[in-house]
Amino acid sequence: MKVGAFAKRERGVSALPSEWHTRTLPEPTVVSAFASIADKEEFQKLCQSMRRTLGVGGVSSALGDGAKWIWNVVREVFGKTEECLDVYHAAEHISDCGKVLFGETQAKTEWFECMRNVLLSEGLGGMERELSLLKPDVKVGLKESQIKLVDSLLDYFRGNAGRLEYCDRLARGRVIGSGLVEGACKNLVGRRLKQTGACWRVPRANRIARICGLLHSNQWENAWKNTN
Repeated sequence: MKVGAFAKRERGVSALPSEWHTRTLPEPTVVSAFASIADKEEFQKLCQSMRRTLGVGGVSSALGDGAKWIWNVVREVFGKTEECLDVYHAAEHISDCGKVLFGETQAKTEWFECMRNVLLSEGLGGMERELSLLKPDVKVGLKESQIKLVDSLLDYFRGNAGRLEYCDRLARGRVIGSGLVEGACKNLVGRRLKQTGACWRVPRANRIARICGLLHSNQWENAWKNTN
């Protein structure tokens, strides 16, 4: 099931990369979430329909987990806008790489925290420098499979070049994480559709997803008033 959300939020105060996880952002004043079991083309049509229903012409920025199809949908539906790779997904890729390189050790934790700070402070340039330096490091002694993993991580960030301007977004009080969508995945989809023993047919799952979307968006009363 694919999940999307529109949100309107005032910018927060300027923050440093070291403050990214402790800063407080204003709560969204408007949220409209939706979900559907659909292929990419169908989901794009749903996004377009939601955009028109809400009267949204364009968006100031879009966040996603790095999947190419998401950015394609964003461009098709909204045109050119500021794109940002969700920092939590980016950090998850770094963590997964660190586990293979160092195992579940203190060295892995230190490396992960260092690399995440580089990503937040310097973006792609910093990641290219650090990951390139890591491969020939005789102290690490990487195996061929580990080198391929490092290359894969580097390709992931290069594939999202232009979406890693975290330092700039933090300075402007912008969001760098898609917690709003992750919350929708948990509360809109997970809590209702993934109950123990639940078994759904696609059409019925999509119908209940629409209802959950209204509840998650606090639009139930408005929807009920406009129901024929």
